[in-house]
Amino acid sequence: TVLLPLSCPDRDFEGGGTAFWSQDSRGHRVEEPSIVLKPPAGTAMLFGGCVTHAGVPVGTGTRVVFVSSFSSAKDDKPVAIEEHRDIYGDSV
Repeated sequence: TVLLPLSCPDRDFEGGGTAFWSQDSRGHRVEEPSIVLKPPAGTAMLFGGCVTHAGVPVGTGTRVVFVSSFSSAKDDKPVAIEEHRDIYGDSV
């Protein structure tokens, strides 16, 4: 996953960020995150899809991010993804 913030923390929004949990945690709905990152606009974050992460709700303002996820396909058929997810990554 590549996450690129396009808005500035503390100027464009309050709260927000991307939370991460350690591998030995009990999960994002049970424990507080190990770390919450709010990098400045234009600073890319790169992490594997198996890393437990979630967007943190914004208190005020607007947080804008570019997110792109990649996966290795086993066949040559394109994969269409048409589902909506909540801030925890669960399908809604």
